[in-house]
Amino acid sequence: MTNEKTRACYRPEPRSRTYHKQVIAILALLVWLSASSFAQEAFTISNSYQNLLSNAEGTGTLDRIFTEVFRRNGMEVLIVYSPTERSLPDVNAGVFDAEANRISGMEEQYPNLRRVPEPNMVMEFVAFSKRPIEINGWESLRNLDIGVVRGWKILEDNISGFPNVARVPTEKELFNMLRLDRIDVALYSKLTGYALLQEMEIEGITHLTPPLATREMYLYVHAKHDGLRESLASALREIKADGTYAAIISDVLAQHNIILE
Repeated sequence: MTNEKTRACYRPEPRSRTYHKQVIAILALLVWLSASSFAQEAFTISNSYQNLLSNAEGTGTLDRIFTEVFRRNGMEVLIVYSPTERSLPDVNAGVFDAEANRISGMEEQYPNLRRVPEPNMVMEFVAFSKRPIEINGWESLRNLDIGVVRGWKILEDNISGFPNVARVPTEKELFNMLRLDRIDVALYSKLTGYALLQEMEIEGITHLTPPLATREMYLYVHAKHDGLRESLASALREIKADGTYAAIISDVLAQHNIILE
């Protein structure tokens, strides 16, 4: 009797409903496999910028340059944000395939890095301040209260041993310290510094002259990708020669209402 009642209460699920569930499950699996495949196949570049050079939307200067360079090599690229102080060690350890934008010589400290022999761009490193201060090279900063983003090697190395240096994790914290008069100067790159000041709606801060340094910036790949260096360098030269590079730069600057002096 119990079995009969049980059978009487059971209603098999309609065939169409079961079919639809199976289709949804298969589609979900395909989406997951596709995403996993892309994550595995895409060339990952570690980047510590969150501004007009690179951003989550992928519309920054470096985002667009690298996307085009790798496209010309038949490759997909995935640019991943990583804090400045972690980025180089992670690439050196093989966590990511490449490091976005560093000065020459990084391979001396990180032996698994290989520099692509064509610069991504040229950057000016300057001191930003709320007041006019006469400077002439790194040594002229020694007795000032200095702020710097932790992990920016070109800046940290040149002020090593200076008595009053505040190291912060992000550029926004750096410029907030300057705005609040907690430091005399904030050391940063000129272009991205002005973009950040605009984004943060900070007025009354300008860069001091002359620049502390002007450096070519390079893409570094992990040693396992050493064979890609020349083809990536060639593609970089191509986009500079055919006008693609200049068009990207102009478009990004226009979007941010920045006019280079």
